[in-house]
Amino acid sequence: MLTCYSHQKHNLTAVRDDKYLDRVVSERGLVGYLNNAKWVKLLHVLVTHHSLIKECQVKLIWEKKHIGRVLLINENTNYQFDYYNRAMEAMITGRPSGWYAYREIEWLTFPRYPAGQSGEQNLDGIQAALASVGQIPLVLTTDVLRLNAYCSIAS
Repeated sequence: MLTCYSHQKHNLTAVRDDKYLDRVVSERGLVGYLNNAKWVKLLHVLVTHHSLIKECQVKLIWEKKHIGRVLLINENTNYQFDYYNRAMEAMITGRPSGWYAYREIEWLTFPRYPAGQSGEQNLDGIQAALASVGQIPLVLTTDVLRLNAYCSIAS
């Protein structure tokens, strides 16, 4: 069962049932690539380069498949207003709404052709911007740029 985040902006303590998330990671045999500091740096880069991003899809580790969630980033996204040292607030679409710990994010995908939009998304530009974060697992194909926050131990 999931527990909602407490709404404490100045003293954020991630409480989306860490035991549940630990169990999901263990049962799926996942190993995380990114720590919280790397996520904060990554989000700073995404906000700085928001004009490159037309769509960023998100899959959470406790979902069996991608359900259409997207990451909401724009020029008004701010550190310690929308995202914090361990979590983000109201930046991922879908239910439950509200807080998401970075460790809940399995992957981010930037599709070359965003749904319902004309034109291509500049995947090379996004990849170059994200490379400035340093040592993050990016996979570029003809159709998408994917950032894998986890890998499977079995892989």
